[in-house]
Amino acid sequence: MKPHTTTGSMVQTLAGVPMTLKGCSVFSGLSLEEDREWLSRCHSRTLSAGESLVDFEDMSKDVFIVQTGEIRAVLRFTVGKEAILGSFKRGDILGEQAAIDDLARSASLMAVSDATVTVIPYTVFHDILKQRADVALALLQLLSRRIRAMNDRLSELSFLDTKHRLYNTLLRLSRVRNDGGRERIISPPLVHAELAEHIGASRETVSREMSRLAREELVERTSRAIVLKNPVELSRRISRALEG
Repeated sequence: MKPHTTTGSMVQTLAGVPMTLKGCSVFSGLSLEEDREWLSRCHSRTLSAGESLVDFEDMSKDVFIVQTGEIRAVLRFTVGKEAILGSFKRGDILGEQAAIDDLARSASLMAVSDATVTVIPYTVFHDILKQRADVALALLQLLSRRIRAMNDRLSELSFLDTKHRLYNTLLRLSRVRNDGGRERIISPPLVHAELAEHIGASRETVSREMSRLAREELVERTSRAIVLKNPVELSRRISRALEG
């Protein structure tokens, strides 16, 4: 499918969805006038679920802001084997690394669902950074947070076995349920193959461990969510594994 793009004044809305740079935390300091001015030099792209935005080692330098849908950064090792580096939703910025260091893309970016992104050309991105020190600082802070998260993932891979990496991933991907209880949820629910990609394990291994957690009534899967019934116990097991 050929990607659809819009440019100029049309970039303000697409299919009824307002396009904005300010919706991204890095650009939140822009005025409305500045937002419109920079957007006029950008364009939008729509993708279907499963469509590639950029490929690993691609030499393009554009930067992207997710406006709708979800984009995933992945590293593919062989056919059917890949590691999920991160997932990005509305307001998230991605692709900035290649625009900063002028090197090839370090990962593939793929639409998990139908998605729309604002494409910031390389020259426009650098113009903004040169003119707005607050944007450059916000970008540095974002990159610092991502490095910290990467260090956490590296520690997880170094010190935890497969089942405890699964527990940690379930906790990391979940959010507190809105009913005021202790339960946490992952919604929409991830299939076991996706969880396996997050922790570097096989789908069969994840399925066995998820079944065991269900029997222990620590995890429940519904049509809408994975429910962590006792996240405190999962955290306790991770702590014991690290201490041992």
